[in-house]
Amino acid sequence: MNANKASSKLRLRPHHILCLQFLNIEPPGRGAAYERASREIIEILRWHEDDEIEVTCGVDDLCRHCPNLVENKCISPLGDEEKVRRWDAKVMEGLKLNCGDQKSVRDLRRLFQQCLPLPFCKECCPWRTICAAPSFGV
Repeated sequence: MNANKASSKLRLRPHHILCLQFLNIEPPGRGAAYERASREIIEILRWHEDDEIEVTCGVDDLCRHCPNLVENKCISPLGDEEKVRRWDAKVMEGLKLNCGDQKSVRDLRRLFQQCLPLPFCKECCPWRTICAAPSFGV
């Protein structure tokens, strides 16, 4: 993955599509490869409006760099695969996305403007107190 590429197609879980836009921290203990991949993806999501993102249900291009990925499943103490899939479902519902959808970064930003804040994000997200999404006031 190289963010300097003229055009990229990323496969991202719904919560990564949304949360990487608005969280300004790295989860601790994920290692250099994860941090590098996260920074590259954030750059694409912030500055590469024409790049395509594929909504992926399950392991994505960021998860593959995470030490909490074991046997193709998230085992993070902050949210295991089952919990993460529930988060993803809520984000998809709120943004009116489906698994396999392909959207440009520009189109995703339009969805954010139309749909944020999501009820899930306001009520249940464990990161909501540090989220910089519109109307969270952070």
